[in-house]
Amino acid sequence: MRTYLSHFFAISLLCMYIPPVFAQYHAIHEIDSVMDMSPYYLPTSYAQLRSIYYKPLKFKPIDTTMIVTHLFDPLYKTENIYQGLGISGQAHQSIIFDYQREMGFLYQTLPYPLFFKNESNLTFYKLKTTYSKIAYTLGLPKENEVFAEFAKYIKGVTVVANMYTTLNDGSFVHQKTRNICGDFLIHYENPSSTYGFRASYIINYLDNFENGGLLDINSYQNDRRNIGYAVRSPNENTKSIITTHDFLLQNYVNIKDKKQRYYGTIAYNFQLGQSTIRYNDVFDTIYPYYATYFSDKTTNDSIRIFNIQNAIQWSNFKPFQEESVKRNFFHIAGGVMHDYANFRYTRTPFNSFYLFARTHIRLFNIMDITGDISYSVLSDYKNNDIIAKAGISWAINREKEHSIGFNAQFYRNTPEYIMQYVFTNNFRWVNDFQEQNILQLKAFWNYQQTNFSVSYYYLNKLVYLSEELRPVQNENNGNLIQISTFIPFRYKNFGTTANLNFQYCTKDVVNVPLFAGKLSVFYIIELLKKRLKIQVGTDFMYNTTYYADAYLPVLHKFYYQRTQLIGNFVFWDVNVTFQIDRINFFFRAGNLLAPFMHYRNFTTPNYPIKDYFLSLGISWKFYD
Repeated sequence: MRTYLSHFFAISLLCMYIPPVFAQYHAIHEIDSVMDMSPYYLPTSYAQLRSIYYKPLKFKPIDTTMIVTHLFDPLYKTENIYQGLGISGQAHQSIIFDYQREMGFLYQTLPYPLFFKNESNLTFYKLKTTYSKIAYTLGLPKENEVFAEFAKYIKGVTVVANMYTTLNDGSFVHQKTRNICGDFLIHYENPSSTYGFRASYIINYLDNFENGGLLDINSYQNDRRNIGYAVRSPNENTKSIITTHDFLLQNYVNIKDKKQRYYGTIAYNFQLGQSTIRYNDVFDTIYPYYATYFSDKTTNDSIRIFNIQNAIQWSNFKPFQEESVKRNFFHIAGGVMHDYANFRYTRTPFNSFYLFARTHIRLFNIMDITGDISYSVLSDYKNNDIIAKAGISWAINREKEHSIGFNAQFYRNTPEYIMQYVFTNNFRWVNDFQEQNILQLKAFWNYQQTNFSVSYYYLNKLVYLSEELRPVQNENNGNLIQISTFIPFRYKNFGTTANLNFQYCTKDVVNVPLFAGKLSVFYIIELLKKRLKIQVGTDFMYNTTYYADAYLPVLHKFYYQRTQLIGNFVFWDVNVTFQIDRINFFFRAGNLLAPFMHYRNFTTPNYPIKDYFLSLGISWKFYD
């Protein structure tokens, strides 16, 4: 433990005093404040990159206010409503149903969407000077989180680096979390803009002790005199260790004639990935709590997946081109991708070829039409899979980002490989499931950062992990209705942010609450000629009761259950933030209502959220 802590603080010091190798972390759904920028702001903006499906970049200015400073953990952010395992850095999944898939072989979707990065959500900067940020949060008891951000532009080269690290001992026995997520990106384009490249590397490392949740929920809720509580996996060596490496090299050539007329771009992507997933446990009995599928008291499962993708495409726009302001344009791109996958206990590799295309058409500065499609051919595993997306929107006022529109998405895909074939110490199955068919229809209204949407999902032959801990393909066609609204309201120094969601599924296909929402309220006090600002705020989260998915550590998956109701609990946090120039300090006290609501503070069965916690942190931006 001491060695690990020494390494942790050594890395932190390096990030503070040397141009960092890692340095920008953003939540997947991060938003910006709509309040006025700080007087210490320098022109720096960012955009989210895509890899194969690259699109023109839409840059947003970095938020230099202090409104979201105390929402340091992605799970705390108002726009993210997730169920989790009680502490930061552990497995989690969205309470708001969403279905997304991309081209390529998929062994398993790991349950860390807000912590693990991939090549399709890296951050790119447009800046005139070096930008960096250091943030550190201390939680009581025994929590440490470090964020570091760095970006620099010099002579046609943009370098971006990010780091996010957690050290968290949790509130219960064997609940420790040790995570690090880092990425590095470099982009260069020659002065004539005929050639450019992007190289990026991502590492996600997780070392978590897994206690399986509390063994007896009633003792936790009714007898608060106990110092400790029995857990389902009591062995001190029970843990998950997951490491992913992802390297991407993108080369592109902009085709021009001698008169500098542009004829499109040819881009080539090479991506190499490796994932190692391990789980260790020792039981006193053959099956302590899961089911009768355990055949051994000792569990030591390990798998290593290799993946290589090669893609070449032509487009009539550049990979790092900014979003067009023209009244009319026609963007189109298309190509072919080869996907290769292999892992340890399967001798036969998987090869697939995909054809893909996309377009974006703007007419008269009012109408935008978009479309994406991919189709797998000559595949060893995912033949005839289809991903198709289409959308149309009307700009009521483009300057104010006021629009209405309609989107449609259709997925016909093979289930994750782990649902088809598993041969481990504890689970063994061979399934031949049919392809899943998922359709989403969505109508929306957007005004700046406020949005309202109504979605309909048709779920056909959906594959999930059942309560008996076996993969099942649902024979009932599910119909899910979803109404969502996100409203950030600001008036002078007062502000609120509301995220409200209503969901209803006609069949027992997926577990969702009828209502789930978050609300943040704050007020800013200005002192010393506005040199010192103090923000006082509070955050609420609530969802109605429902059968929330349970979690199975040995397979790193959430599974369907119908025995334990979760919800009807108000999570209430309060916070105070101070801003002096570019430095923000904050204090946050969380889950203050737990004693008054009979300690029903769960978002996932058997995993209570801490009944009280205190966090304090600092965030410091630099513009050199």
